Amino acid sequence: MIFYANRKSSSLIQLFILFFRRMLHSFTHRLILIIMLSLVCFSCGKDDDQREFEQEAFQLPEGITETEGNGEIITEDPNDWRTSPFFQGLVFVNPPFSNPVSIADQLSIEIEVSGIDAVSGLTVAVLINDAANAQFRTLYTHSQNPLPPGLTTVPINPIELGRFNSPESARGIHRLIIYDNRENIISYGDVRVE
Repeated sequence: MIFYANRKSSSLIQLFILFFRRMLHSFTHRLILIIMLSLVCFSCGKDDDQREFEQEAFQLPEGITETEGNGEIITEDPNDWRTSPFFQGLVFVNPPFSNPVSIADQLSIEIEVSGIDAVSGLTVAVLINDAANAQFRTLYTHSQNPLPPGLTTVPINPIELGRFNSPESARGIHRLIIYDNRENIISYGDVRVE
């Protein structure tokens, strides 16, 4: 699955070169050129940050943010449940609760969308193989495009986190990945089933 395409940056650079040749002779044109160059550089930095974030999402799970059944955080893993660069300020993911979760209980993830037209659809998946193979299974899908602003609570049955949908395979630590319909990762983190 590909989460990033580099065509946008390439097209912007080609457009920049074309305008650069024509606009060098006047002050106004130079100012426009400087603004365009700044936008291209800013866009490239955000794309690189998103790409790095997505690579981190496919690492092996390690550590969890421990939470109570009401969502109160006990201990926090700084690598879990961060918002990706593309969605910062638009989407907030509260750590799943309760974490660790008993095989007989339900895990809940709260996702708050604060921007209008900020997210097109929502999928929560579990990484079911090692990170090198990057195979995952969908646990939840909300296909509304765009998602309305507000809170979405995602219920997850802990048995579904296991490779074989059995209590034995569900026990342990698992990486969850949240992404939109365009396959841009929004957030990720780890849960432990006991």
